Amino acid sequence: MPKVTEEHRIARRTEIAQAAMRCFARKGFEGTSVADIIAESGLSAGAIYGHYKSKNELIQLAVTELLGQRMADVELALMDEDLMEPGELIGVFLRGVEAEFGDLGVLLQLWAAAANDAELRRLAQGIAGSIREVFQTYLAAWHVRRNGLSEAEAEARGARESWIYIGICQGYMVQSAIFDGFDGDAYIATSAALLAR
Repeated sequence: MPKVTEEHRIARRTEIAQAAMRCFARKGFEGTSVADIIAESGLSAGAIYGHYKSKNELIQLAVTELLGQRMADVELALMDEDLMEPGELIGVFLRGVEAEFGDLGVLLQLWAAAANDAELRRLAQGIAGSIREVFQTYLAAWHVRRNGLSEAEAEARGARESWIYIGICQGYMVQSAIFDGFDGDAYIATSAALLAR
């Protein structure tokens, strides 16, 4: 039997996660069964359970992994000598999240379920914390390179501002999932312009 590469394993997990997200978007977390995910993915039960032990683990790891790929975009942007404006970074992050999840209503379902489910609340807090940490790191680097702040000042400012960036991202996700005619491009452009002031 040929050895499975790490790239193949990651690609398969992503494929399963995206199939699960499509099911969750249509039927909700509670209404989706593992059989639904198997049918949606076109894979065998063994292939699904080889990567995820249960539906709850699939929810947790799928959301974490899909968002983790977007956070990697932010970390990659940090390596660029000429940092993009932080407001532009919001667009990169949000467009990536939209591409990964397809229907951002899935994240709204997660937040709603987290209000009454301690396990999902821990997951949501962990995800938000990871996203905030990445934005905080980026903002601190931005303030050092562009505004000449000391590292301590930049870290403190980045910590304060990162909450606003999380709020802007959440606002985009909520509005795009709920409001017909929501103009995502205008939202991102206006957010970037306001943050640049």
